[in-house]
Amino acid sequence: MEKLPFVTKEKAEEIAAQFPTPFHLYDERGIRENAAKLKEAFAWNKGYKEFFAVKATPNPFLINILREYGCGCDCSSKTELMLSKAIGAVGEDIMFSSNDTPLEEFKYCNDLGGIINLDDITHIEAVEKACGKLPRKMSCRYNPGGMFKITNDIMDNPGDAKYGMTTEQLFEAFRIMKSKGVEEFGLHAFLCSNTVTNEYYPLLAKVLFDVAVQLKNELGVKISFINLSGGVGIPYRPEQEPNDILKIGAGVHKVYDEVLTANGMGDVAIYTELGRFMMGPYGCLVTKAIHEKQIYKDYIGVDASAVDLIRPAMYGAYHHITVMGQPGGADKTTAPVADTYDITGNLCENNDKFAIDRELPHIDMGDLLVIHDTGAHGYSMGYNYNGRLRSAEVLLRPDGSAELIRRAERPGDYFATLDVLPCGRELLAKSRAESARRRAQDERLAVAAQWNKRIQIADAKEKNMDIRNLEGSIVALVTPFKKDGSVDFDALERLIDFHLQNGTDAILTLGTTGESATMTDDEDNSVVAAVVKQVAGRVPVIAGSGSNSTQTMLTKSLTYQGLGADGLLLITPYYNKANEEGIYQHFKTVADAVDIPCILYNIPGRCGCGISERNVERLAAHPNIMGIKEASGNVAYAAKIAHLLSDDFRMYSGEDALTVPLMSLGASGTISVWADVQPQLVHDMCRAYLDGDVARARDIQIAGQPLINALFSEVNPIPVKEALAQMGMIEANYRMPLCPMADVTRATLTDALKGAGLLD
Repeated sequence: MEKLPFVTKEKAEEIAAQFPTPFHLYDERGIRENAAKLKEAFAWNKGYKEFFAVKATPNPFLINILREYGCGCDCSSKTELMLSKAIGAVGEDIMFSSNDTPLEEFKYCNDLGGIINLDDITHIEAVEKACGKLPRKMSCRYNPGGMFKITNDIMDNPGDAKYGMTTEQLFEAFRIMKSKGVEEFGLHAFLCSNTVTNEYYPLLAKVLFDVAVQLKNELGVKISFINLSGGVGIPYRPEQEPNDILKIGAGVHKVYDEVLTANGMGDVAIYTELGRFMMGPYGCLVTKAIHEKQIYKDYIGVDASAVDLIRPAMYGAYHHITVMGQPGGADKTTAPVADTYDITGNLCENNDKFAIDRELPHIDMGDLLVIHDTGAHGYSMGYNYNGRLRSAEVLLRPDGSAELIRRAERPGDYFATLDVLPCGRELLAKSRAESARRRAQDERLAVAAQWNKRIQIADAKEKNMDIRNLEGSIVALVTPFKKDGSVDFDALERLIDFHLQNGTDAILTLGTTGESATMTDDEDNSVVAAVVKQVAGRVPVIAGSGSNSTQTMLTKSLTYQGLGADGLLLITPYYNKANEEGIYQHFKTVADAVDIPCILYNIPGRCGCGISERNVERLAAHPNIMGIKEASGNVAYAAKIAHLLSDDFRMYSGEDALTVPLMSLGASGTISVWADVQPQLVHDMCRAYLDGDVARARDIQIAGQPLINALFSEVNPIPVKEALAQMGMIEANYRMPLCPMADVTRATLTDALKGAGLLD
């Protein structure tokens, strides 16, 4: 048959522009049509179920598509069991077929309620030991030995396979399990791999059906299901014809009636485990020609390697290749052959070849190539030899859109398990920061298009938004939580939109008010990414990356920079405090490493130490330090450092009650808790002062004092989150040790909100 890609050249170009090659591409339409046809083929059997072989394509998004058609999961390891559990496949949606199995995996499967399929008779004792007793329903894998033939062709040699029990062991295993209380039994066998014939399943079924009748007659066991396993293959080569699953289903049906129904076993369920058949033809590896070499042969080097598809290197397997052509150039999909090539990857192994002496259309550098039939045992068999990183997985939707369902590996993934070593931790931090930077920049560009901010964000990709001239109201944004303690990202987005609609000049996330002290690194990163995405370049985003550990603050700072933050807020080293030189080096270490402006955070009441006037002077001279958030509550201190203020070094009030007084000393605005509830008013106050209307600014400051006092009647951010909850913006949920307000202070806060016109 003619082998053509399921994706057109035009569509492949479009996807490659969005997701750099190489990547595995999956055809959702094809997967769905095939799953529906399989279901139709075995609709005659009331208990029929396909257990998709997770090992073939362990992507939860794809497996969930199959689950829509009633498929379960065939698992072979604890990790595969965990993946299945994560997508809701538990109980008898799991078939666990493993060999040389650790005891903990038997227990884990049993705890999930999955069906354990024993590979060896000794595993009976192992399951009993692991689980306390045998489950009421179990299965055994059968290996009849000898040669397996179809007509006169030897298909495989089960006797050489490590899987399954002999006939004698099988009967003994069923006898033992029955004596130990097992009530229902299943039978399983795997005799051949990748058969391209409609005869395999019916012949295998006949073998298993006959054994099942024997087991019933000799041992009196109840055979609940017979699992035909996998082995139904796909036509990798153009000269092969695909299996007809409807004919296969009909063939099994015929044998079922002849053997099982005839012996009073017409209620036995039929199970299958068709990994390759379900996914293989509906995946391909899209790669690009990047190098041509002519020595004794003609070689075309592509940007994929055996890391992405090992089957040709491991088995000498054939995968058809279609040359698509240049982006914007002629479509070579059906072009005649013109040259003979070896198609190679870049591993330091001579078997890293996708094709040898393959006749193909002429290939030019930059041509896209599609390597067919990688949907099963393609990505899943990848590895990291030479430090090469595995590619992304992308889903082609029926409407023509493309969705990323697994990102490409990054250096941080490769270095992750070296975190036991100091150099490993350093590599990990650097690689994660760099990856986050690239990812966030691309994300910002995409989001910016929605807001018609293409030029601004494109500039920000090369150099982050310059916030050195920032003035006005910077909100110290709360982090909203759900009742279960998780971050409420929907509420976070609503808060951001509220501020952008009401004059807030910049957004600070993960400050004191943001409760970052009780959040995990992953949560922190997710919040920064979400804020950057939602803001979309409309105002600067400042991220609080402070820590009592300088190394931790450095890692956080690099990460947040990578996630697209425009500036950083750096706190003094609380708890350990440090001496004057230590505090200086604490800030300098980060400022030396990052490429975005930093704001010092002086809040001795929380940290137990402050930034000396001398250190402020030294740090103000650093090109990456643009200002200080002064939250000591000490106007005299602010007056002492006021002489350092300039266009290159600014002060921001960190005390809402002192914003106007500090602006009289030269402060450029405020980093405000008050702004969480009255963003427009705080912006107007700052703007009035900056525009010379001191009287209006003073009036707003004085009029706002009752609400400010109420917002700090208990430790921040308890009152401000309660205020936002009363205003209907968020739920008043906190991370311990913070907890809800006392009744008396809550009542005072409510009165202040009413007085400010925020509540009826």
